[in-house]
Amino acid sequence: RLSKRQFESCCRQCQDSLSAIFESLAAQTQDARELVFQEELRAQCERLMFEELKHYYAATSRDFAVFTNPQTQDDALRLRQDQFYFGALSAAAVAEILSIGTKDLARFRENAVHGRVTRDELSANSGPAIRRIVRVLNNEFKALGVLDAVSAYAGSRMSVTGLALELSVPQSSWWSNVFEALPRAPQTLYAHVDEAIRYPKSIVYLTQVTEKTGPTSCYKDAFASFGLNPLQELVGRVVGNVGNATGSPLRDYYGKKYHQSMSSARFRQHFMSLPAAMRFNSHLGWDVCPGSELEQSMADSEQLMLGAPGTFLVFDGARLLHRGGMVQEGERIALQVVFSNATPASRVLGKIKRALT
Repeated sequence: RLSKRQFESCCRQCQDSLSAIFESLAAQTQDARELVFQEELRAQCERLMFEELKHYYAATSRDFAVFTNPQTQDDALRLRQDQFYFGALSAAAVAEILSIGTKDLARFRENAVHGRVTRDELSANSGPAIRRIVRVLNNEFKALGVLDAVSAYAGSRMSVTGLALELSVPQSSWWSNVFEALPRAPQTLYAHVDEAIRYPKSIVYLTQVTEKTGPTSCYKDAFASFGLNPLQELVGRVVGNVGNATGSPLRDYYGKKYHQSMSSARFRQHFMSLPAAMRFNSHLGWDVCPGSELEQSMADSEQLMLGAPGTFLVFDGARLLHRGGMVQEGERIALQVVFSNATPASRVLGKIKRALT
């Protein structure tokens, strides 16, 4: 409902407020590395803030969402109310996707046999096979009403624009907890919310998934229960990026592990120098204390995604606390899927790929 002039004024006010906050912080320290931390955090906050302002300002319409059956409408309402819902692909679609991914899956298994088990070595998110799987999935999701449900939720016509084919095995350790002093790892490892608010997501199982083969989990209402202010949400979604860039003077100084920023004592010191009203870390699952009230409350609200090949979860990763499962035996093959309203000509591949991490 804002005019262009009103929107630009709103952007300036937000920019001025954010600048005032970081200028005040900079005046309170003389530590050179802490100042770099603040500068990188400020740049990340400004980037995401303007992306979100632009997203919310964009005109939306729900006229294109066609609810041909009550199930599609129910799915859209559940996505609006709970930020997630479950469904299932046809057996034919699962078989076709597995057939397309045969060569990639063979390569992943070969990597696993030789101990190459990083996430990059067990997944693929580009290439001819991935583009074919995208087409198959769009056709299947269109037939099931998923695209209409997601489009109604997002306020614009959405489709599958990116995905990763992933193999998970027990040898993978990128998700493991690095706080050796803890009596045990928390039950919430890798629980997080995503940075991007513009990309609804889906997880699709291509194998049978049980409690032993790494089910995805979601925590209904948990994110809202944290009672975060808008500044905490903004900081929390981007603070993990600080010190990650190849040219950052903090990269080697922190020595962080994949998405586990708090594994670095030096990062923790800089993070804790922020006022409490700014502090939040979106990838909080690794940092929950075992035996704490928070761990118990999250465990109580955890909903496991178990099911046969074709089982899928559609969700808003920026508003639903969720985590990937840890495989204890066997293997899990899954698709990590991103929806967006981007066309092939306008799609920003870097952003899509970042949403898949």
